[in-house]
Amino acid sequence: MTRFSSTDHAAMAVALSDLPFGEQLLLWGIRMWVRSYNEGANIHNILHNGFKLAGVPTALGALDAIMGILATSGHGIIDIRCPKCTEVSLDEHRIIGAIAILQYTDQPSDCEAYLSYWLPSAALRILRDPSSQLADIMKQGGLMIRARPWARNLRSDHGMVKSDSSENHILH
Repeated sequence: MTRFSSTDHAAMAVALSDLPFGEQLLLWGIRMWVRSYNEGANIHNILHNGFKLAGVPTALGALDAIMGILATSGHGIIDIRCPKCTEVSLDEHRIIGAIAILQYTDQPSDCEAYLSYWLPSAALRILRDPSSQLADIMKQGGLMIRARPWARNLRSDHGMVKSDSSENHILH
């Protein structure tokens, strides 16, 4: 795997405002879910209304399943930024890439290359269905996510915590 320095990270950083609407919506959902999880709040109604207004009212169920699996079965540090942050982290690109690949392929296991950094094999298999569902819901709603093959093998700034670490952190 490639380890990027701070300058490499800055060169690859993308402003949230540069993302197409579907990617912004997905990232908003991920960030809001994590904020809710970290604060012990229930904002499912807000998330549901956001996805409903965007024309994908059933997206929350699949996103909730994905994020729940990452939060409970994942290991290491996952850099999920706060909803107000203007940059997209490498880890966020990796999660978005996992959904994107499923919009372009019929193989649910294809998303595993993006998420295996944090998840054991059993969790990756469980993640296949909700990931495929979310990708399909977004696609049917006309919200295509751009492929990110370059994100599969990236190591984040938190790469020193290996995926076999017993600690699990979702942060910003």
